[in-house]
Amino acid sequence: MQTYLLDQFSTWFPSLAEPIALLIINVAQIIGILVVAKIIKAIINRYLVMWVEKSQGSERATTLSQLIKTTLSFLIWFLVILLSLDTVGVNITPILASAGVLGLAVGFGSQNLVRDVVTGFFHFLDNAFNVGEIIEVGGFTGKVTKMTLREVRIVNYLGAERIIPQGEITSLTNWSRNDNTAIVDFGVDYATDLSKLSDVMQAFVQASEKKYDALTEAPAFLGVMELADSSINCRLLIKTKPGEHWATSRAIRADLVAELTKASIDIPFPHVVVKQS
Repeated sequence: MQTYLLDQFSTWFPSLAEPIALLIINVAQIIGILVVAKIIKAIINRYLVMWVEKSQGSERATTLSQLIKTTLSFLIWFLVILLSLDTVGVNITPILASAGVLGLAVGFGSQNLVRDVVTGFFHFLDNAFNVGEIIEVGGFTGKVTKMTLREVRIVNYLGAERIIPQGEITSLTNWSRNDNTAIVDFGVDYATDLSKLSDVMQAFVQASEKKYDALTEAPAFLGVMELADSSINCRLLIKTKPGEHWATSRAIRADLVAELTKASIDIPFPHVVVKQS
């Protein structure tokens, strides 16, 4: 192929020296390889991601897009370099053989890396979590901002970012797949009329259901849960959309304090009585 192009080039530009013509042909072929690689990558990224977004959602598509940018980019550039070397006349057979031996050596010496990549592949295959979802790993809870086959990056509500190798994720909690439940415990004074408390809470849960769009159903007042030293402890269950239970429970606690105060129901606190002899 290269000889044919050189003959054609010599016909078109007879005055051009052969080394210069060969250099121009090699550069043109390398540029052509790069352009074709870019086009292939763009096509795969666009249409595969579009298909995943339609069939499995935008979070899954975003995750796949990040994996393509890292994994597929590496493979494409590796092939581009090999083809470019072959174009300029470099024998790539020894390079491929060396790459195989080097890969085997790296495999034995970097077992953790292999473990991370294999685990990351199965996490993606099993759809364990996606970019944009809130997960908890090892007591650290945050939003997945980046996912590759090797590692996962999670940012919590304080802005702290944790980089976790895929192989270290042996178990996780995904807060973004199902409706979440928050528990709101509160105490009232022992002198409280429990029938009145029940009526107040019935009206409160109905008002809360209308007020908060994040709720998937009306909060459930479970009644008395514990007879503590200074209070009668009660419980309220709140079911929300995925990831909304933290903010919603905080807002409902504030509303609950205001409602109990309005109804003249005391929220007690521990008292210390000191007697002087």
